[in-house]
Amino acid sequence: MRKKVLLIGGNSLVGQSIAMSLGDNYQVVPTAGHHDPESGYRLTVEEPNKLVEILACENPEIVISSVRGDYHAQINFHQKLADWLAGKEKRLLYISTANVFDGDLSKPWTENDSPIAKSDYGSFKRNCETMLGEVLGNQLTIFRLATVWSANCPRVQRLDLHSKNGEPYYTYPNYMVNVTFAKQVGEYARYVFDHSLHGIFHVGTTDIVNYFSFEKMVCEALKIKLSQFVAETAGEAVSFAILPSRRESGRVMQNIGIWGT
Repeated sequence: MRKKVLLIGGNSLVGQSIAMSLGDNYQVVPTAGHHDPESGYRLTVEEPNKLVEILACENPEIVISSVRGDYHAQINFHQKLADWLAGKEKRLLYISTANVFDGDLSKPWTENDSPIAKSDYGSFKRNCETMLGEVLGNQLTIFRLATVWSANCPRVQRLDLHSKNGEPYYTYPNYMVNVTFAKQVGEYARYVFDHSLHGIFHVGTTDIVNYFSFEKMVCEALKIKLSQFVAETAGEAVSFAILPSRRESGRVMQNIGIWGT
């Protein structure tokens, strides 16, 4: 019998990739913030009581949270979610971010490092990770993502638009990064669920490149005529990379095509 997955934020780039990867092996029930998805629910972070009603109705074995919205509302929303899940034979996959390390850009970070957040976004995500971990323990899995790319993501659309319009495109050659491809997130999710894995995963490429070089690689791969790049080089080079170091990550990466989603 297929396990039921409640996918909160199913209309996002990450949510769509996860839904596609889980495919026919899981029963995916999506939610979206601004419309009623097919076979799913409209749900925003300002509606924690509605969340509890949906959980009680659907009784999913797995919940995936890729939701966005007001930070304070999200904390309350996820507290309600964690309280409902706690102590049950259920699990949560929480989609987090590289920004939990944005307080120290001196080096790449792995899953074994403790977050050092500075920005409001990074601090919120770190605090949400901590709260969920305290309530759920081994019921929780966290995916931290670098910048997410796919063949038709907003970042690619912006490159294409600037190229077609001949507009200057500002980029950052002193910004050392790794990146997450949307398809990676879906493949990681399926592997983690299929093998009952837990804990923190950094989902992204294992190599690091400067952001300008990567954008040029994207343009070449997708046959986008190079824009009029304007390099912003103020300050020394900084690292904004979260590297996957878990043994399982290598197994997931073996059969992932770069631009699949």
